[in-house]
Amino acid sequence: MFNQDSTFMTILNKAADMVILSVLWCVCSLPLLTIGASSSALYHTAVKVIRQGRGYAFSTFLTSFRQNLKQTIPLTLLLAAFYAALGAGIYLLWPQTESMFANIYIIFSLLCILVLLTAQLHLFPLIGRLRLNRRELITVLTRLVFGHLGKNILLICLLACAVEAGIYYPPLLFIVPAGFSLLGSFLQEPMFHRHINYED
Repeated sequence: MFNQDSTFMTILNKAADMVILSVLWCVCSLPLLTIGASSSALYHTAVKVIRQGRGYAFSTFLTSFRQNLKQTIPLTLLLAAFYAALGAGIYLLWPQTESMFANIYIIFSLLCILVLLTAQLHLFPLIGRLRLNRRELITVLTRLVFGHLGKNILLICLLACAVEAGIYYPPLLFIVPAGFSLLGSFLQEPMFHRHINYED
């Protein structure tokens, strides 16, 4: 039963890797500015180490985190600025819902937030997995966001469940981040392969 190649030990090792990755993601996301880099590293490591069984969780995560830090910080700031602007508009116009303009703006802003969230869910995994230039990244993101409605809805539902689990039962934070990336990868990897030719 305790043979390193046994099913039991494989499951145990993968569970331990998920805990390590979740803790690393939480710690590395604490400055908030680095949440993009930590999310990229989390997805990359979940696919490479947990799914494919290559490398070690701790070192793979930290290497990916360092490699993607410079690219992801400006993107994280840009996303935060968009969310803040849209959120501020909704907050200011919410008391004026008797106005048609206010209602239209609120609906438009909510749709924009949904599109941004969907793009974000793909953006950091793409950065973690692949080396794309700006044009390629924008092209692929556009196709992923608008070309896979069903899978994107499932991905957002999965995120909502993960957030709810982490909020209402904080000890689950020891496994939820890695669990979300791992489950999400089963939706996202086929999507990525459809639009990009790459080898693992």
